[in-house]
Amino acid sequence: MASTYNNLKDIEASSDHLVLRIKVRVVKIWSLSPAEQKYVKPTLELVVMDHVGDRIQCTIRNAQRRLFEDELSEGKIYIVCNFSTSLNDQKYKATNHACRIYFKRDTQLQMVHDPSFPENVFRFVPNDLILNHTNAQSHLIDVIGLLTGKGDIIEFTKNGKKCSYIVLELDDMQGKGKIRCTLWEDFATMLVKHIEEQPTSEYIIIVQFAKFNLFKGAMGISNTNHNSILYINADFQEVKDFRKSVVLAGVPRANQLSQIAVEPAYSMEDDLINVSIYKPISELKASIENGSFVTIGTVIAIDPKNGWWYKSCKHCFHSLKEAEDSYYCAKCATYPTTHTPRYSINIKVADDTDTASFLLYDKEAAKYLGISASDLRLAQLTRGGVNEEYPIELNSFRGKKFLFKVSVKMEDLNSFQPCKVIVMKMTDEISLITKFLGKHDIYQQNLALEHSELLNMQTASTDTPKGTGSPSVEALVENSKDAFSTPKRNIISGGCSKQLIDLYPDSANGSSSKCRKLEDGILGVDRVYQD
Repeated sequence: MASTYNNLKDIEASSDHLVLRIKVRVVKIWSLSPAEQKYVKPTLELVVMDHVGDRIQCTIRNAQRRLFEDELSEGKIYIVCNFSTSLNDQKYKATNHACRIYFKRDTQLQMVHDPSFPENVFRFVPNDLILNHTNAQSHLIDVIGLLTGKGDIIEFTKNGKKCSYIVLELDDMQGKGKIRCTLWEDFATMLVKHIEEQPTSEYIIIVQFAKFNLFKGAMGISNTNHNSILYINADFQEVKDFRKSVVLAGVPRANQLSQIAVEPAYSMEDDLINVSIYKPISELKASIENGSFVTIGTVIAIDPKNGWWYKSCKHCFHSLKEAEDSYYCAKCATYPTTHTPRYSINIKVADDTDTASFLLYDKEAAKYLGISASDLRLAQLTRGGVNEEYPIELNSFRGKKFLFKVSVKMEDLNSFQPCKVIVMKMTDEISLITKFLGKHDIYQQNLALEHSELLNMQTASTDTPKGTGSPSVEALVENSKDAFSTPKRNIISGGCSKQLIDLYPDSANGSSSKCRKLEDGILGVDRVYQD
């Protein structure tokens, strides 16, 4: 009777005018709460599978959730009709189907029994395709592999919450490479407990609904928080067939698993104070190799460059290029129908040795400002601002001292600043800065003198160092006597952005050196920021 139902692969976004009727098994159910709507009841998300194993994601919005959630159970078979369809273009995609299904108030749902309907159909992705995949946020996949190496469980605390993970190495026995698999929380505990309680000659792992995970330039996989399923030596025909390939290959027993060395996760304090290597700005600029370091300095200006915000791909967050009547993402090789506003700014940072241009993206900037890139853009447009003008909220960075963890990447050895310095983490928490200054024996002037010291700084050329800018950065320097007035966080200040000039103009007696110096020492901090 399968022919009386529509196949999932035939469902298209333009099918709303058709009367569709599908027979599917519910593979996974989970709830999903939009981050910006914390107090709204989450949507109910499903992945369903038809008789040939094709899958599609279904969404039940919170308004209709009460009508269906008590009737739905994982593993059960249902006949579903009278639903709507839409393009599967959202960031979170549990399947690679081009569409997704939305339940309506009058959607009809009937549970049925069918012993001939398959329990589960896997679509395993081979390791070579995973290793060559470029978009870490494309869709969820199924993976099978022999456990050939594992690390120890790593535990750490983030934002007051205890977290844990374990790193594995999986071989799909096709001779084209092994992949890194990271299991988080209960998945990590489940694996370790299974190995301890059920020792055997080999462990065949299946991760259903695994997500791509890029680590140090190599693509691997990890479980998700919502809907991944972990199987260890499960009684599936797919596992039996895979075990035959393991036997034929003569793989060593599990007691010869290699031990994977894993870099532990660190708190902000440990990372900035005890782990990362400190380099003053002069040494960062003199670097001839790529690396990550920690430094301390005061933001003295924001460099002029081409614009401050840009349209990014909703899936990989890379900037989009205009292409006729649409936008093109070179990384995903697609033409996204929606985009996400992002921004990056070149901040000029000074310590008592030199100045340098740091590239700061909205992810870290938003933690300090307390406002997202999209809200910042909306606030600027609401005030009547235009693309070329900076929102006044970005002035909050000027005159403030931060501890920075930065990534240094070599670009042009012949330029004024041969490397690009990208901000990875930043904090202006007084306790951390005090510990840092004490550990590295850095002299700190009275905190109350920060602003007066800044005004006494001597300035050289404010040209943007060649090759250090992003194509999406412009100037933020205010033509105002109150150069250091800072709007409060989380409050959108009124008024429009103004044409901006350099905060530190060269005087007639200004220094001609390439670095800015402080007259009385390193600057202090007057704001506490909790990361």
